[in-house]
Amino acid sequence: MGVKKVVDNTGAVASVAISGAAAGAAVSAATGLSVAATSGAGITTGLAAAGGVIGGGMAMAPAALAAAPAYLGAKIINNTLFKNETGLLKKEHDARAAARKATGIGAAAGIAGASAATVAGGASGAAIMSTLVGIGGMVGGGAIAGTAVVALAPVAAAGAIGYGVYKLFGGKRKLN
Repeated sequence: MGVKKVVDNTGAVASVAISGAAAGAAVSAATGLSVAATSGAGITTGLAAAGGVIGGGMAMAPAALAAAPAYLGAKIINNTLFKNETGLLKKEHDARAAARKATGIGAAAGIAGASAATVAGGASGAAIMSTLVGIGGMVGGGAIAGTAVVALAPVAAAGAIGYGVYKLFGGKRKLN
């Protein structure tokens, strides 16, 4: 008979949010995209600088801004929710191993999706800003809020895909 282990995910969610916010703030500060730069010209300059970090322009900014939170978020999710522990049933061990791979894939897919969504309306500065304003409007903000949503969306994708694969492989948080 197995011992059931109850896991409180609140700490993991808080760690992901704090790490994502810190990474986003660091990238924003480094590239000049900050709350002080609330003018359209200031935001586009910051986005162009962020995209320039990875060899692109404004159109590459979502990938540049999402990379660190996506990596850190996937790492935290894997090290808390899907970590390998002694005494796991084989099925649970296998489900967690698959979930750890899936969070990495989900983070990468989230970065690609964030980039694609941002330039879906066009790769011009005006089109990108319009898209970011639209995304930010869904959370009650503007272009800066839209940029934050786009930067943190890959973390949500990593968690959702990892959890889906975990459940698909029969994960139930049981120890031997």
